Amino acid sequence: MNIIVFGASGFLGSHIAEQLSLAGHQVTCLIRESSDAGFLNGLDVAVETVDFQHESALLDFLSRANMVCNCIADTRIHARYEDKAKTEITLTRHLFKLSQKAKVKRFLQLSTVMAVGFDRPAEAIDETYVLQPVYAYSRVAADREQALKDQYAEAETQLIILRPSNAAGKRDISFLPSFILTAKLRLFPAMLGGQCRFSCIDARDVGRAMVHLLTVEVSDPEVFFVKGYDISWLQLKGRLDKKLQVKTHVFNMPKTLFMCLARLLEFIYPYGAEPALTRFSVEVLSNHLLFDDHKIRQSGFEPKYQLSDTLDDVISS
Repeated sequence: MNIIVFGASGFLGSHIAEQLSLAGHQVTCLIRESSDAGFLNGLDVAVETVDFQHESALLDFLSRANMVCNCIADTRIHARYEDKAKTEITLTRHLFKLSQKAKVKRFLQLSTVMAVGFDRPAEAIDETYVLQPVYAYSRVAADREQALKDQYAEAETQLIILRPSNAAGKRDISFLPSFILTAKLRLFPAMLGGQCRFSCIDARDVGRAMVHLLTVEVSDPEVFFVKGYDISWLQLKGRLDKKLQVKTHVFNMPKTLFMCLARLLEFIYPYGAEPALTRFSVEVLSNHLLFDDHKIRQSGFEPKYQLSDTLDDVISS
């Protein structure tokens, strides 16, 4: 297939572009002039610089594509809703509209399980769970999904939304790198003794899931969760200790103290900057975040990588 990937210079976007290429598809990555294309230039993909407001140029590329994978996102945690919405919602709606106009067969949107919010049960939830986002990061993700559904019509362009669980892998600059850094300092930050469990996935499997969804039969807009495995923070500590050959000590603080520290850091740091701790990250560390991805598995997808594979890949890079 001839596939356009938006946001391929980002963490998950780069893995999706790579897996699409490895699967034998013809991939064109449309990126901004300011984007870092270093990794993409080493793949068997075409990399084109575009102005996202230049409709005729975008339509020219889209008119030659069968599928679009949109991975564009503002990944900042400490950012205003309206600032994130410019990328997450306004630009996404623009790209979907142009894809519809170009009669692209399928528009695959990369989303996140964080659209669900934190007011949820401890057991695994599936795609039928009603979204209850509070923080800007989650609200923008949820509103982006709804904006696409509202814009969807029974036309030639089908809509699929993929919500991967907490992703880890090469080129990530936040999740595992943060814990690897503290592990080298012999510390492992945790709340509730690190007992909270969460669903995780190797970034390569996110790409493989997107490849799989190119051919899954759908009628109306479809949403899919995808995960690789479930793990607790304390289990992650044990795996990191073993891989790094260190003995870390759990730095355990009550959630209320972590939340107070997060509020202070958010007050000190300007919007757009990324403090080491935010209220959002405190919620991630102090809630069970388990997801049931039976829907995508019943369609034939199986993850390939486990945590040990992810750690080997990240630590060796």
